[in-house]
Amino acid sequence: MTDQKDHEHSRLIAELRASIIKHTSGDTQERLLARLDQMDSSVATASFGEHVKALVEEAEEDAAYIAPFMSRLSSLLP
Repeated sequence: MTDQKDHEHSRLIAELRASIIKHTSGDTQERLLARLDQMDSSVATASFGEHVKALVEEAEEDAAYIAPFMSRLSSLLP
């Protein structure tokens, strides 16, 4: 990733993590943070898109807090 993309990715992950922590609790929070960690660690791999999709699907029930990040998440896809 370029420095700009890397910075953008890091900022997005931090903001998304904060939103998940703020708006969820318990098992939901644990599941979403685990998905976010999987996505974050796969950023330079072929499975990155699958991890983004898994995070989105996991968050569909509580989509209101992830909605502001959807276009930025999509922009990270290859």
